[in-house]
Amino acid sequence: MFKNKICVVTGASSNIGRGVAIELSRTAQHIYLIGRNVNALEETSDLISINSCEVTIVPLDLTKFDLIDELGHSIYKKHQRIDVFVSCAGMIRHLSPVTSIKPKDFVEIINLNLISNYRLLRSFHPLFLASSKPRALIISKNINHTASQYWGAYNTTMSALNNLIRTYANENKRTNIKINLFEPPLLESNFLNTTSPGEDKKNLVELNKVVTRIVSCIGENIIETGEMFNFS
Repeated sequence: MFKNKICVVTGASSNIGRGVAIELSRTAQHIYLIGRNVNALEETSDLISINSCEVTIVPLDLTKFDLIDELGHSIYKKHQRIDVFVSCAGMIRHLSPVTSIKPKDFVEIINLNLISNYRLLRSFHPLFLASSKPRALIISKNINHTASQYWGAYNTTMSALNNLIRTYANENKRTNIKINLFEPPLLESNFLNTTSPGEDKKNLVELNKVVTRIVSCIGENIIETGEMFNFS
């Protein structure tokens, strides 16, 4: 399905990002693994190595925006294109009233959840255009109800991110770029431990099932763009 594809996965050091990278590596030509934890990225790389897929580990803090441009230039020099991009990096500090959000935390959440994705799209856009069937998927949240108490920081960035991705999708409808959003279900993660620490583990979805669904959303047969996909 992803034979000879050049793939980029952010948040590849654990959880969804790691699972997606491993699944893509079964047929992909090369995968760029992006994350801040070098040791964890190396673990992902080791798990991929059995699939004979080439790997480039990219230890990168995505809030160092100039380094994103350097990454785009590096990928261009080596592969000239990106066929598959999956953005799994994100963060949530804690739930709290707006007036209790620390300014530093608010800025960090905006920078990683929103601005880094804008910078990635900006840097990767020429590489998408160089691919015959570029596919991108951004992990997000479907904001059905605005102004939910205590979700001021996270939901604000997700709402803005969704708008950004849909705008980019509309701007590129005449190209081959298909970019969509994906809202994961409840699964074992730092996000769950932060937002719903008392959640019954019986209600959680297995990671491998979520990964399978995500991979189905970035296949060459996908014609939708600017849509919000989910697990169901």
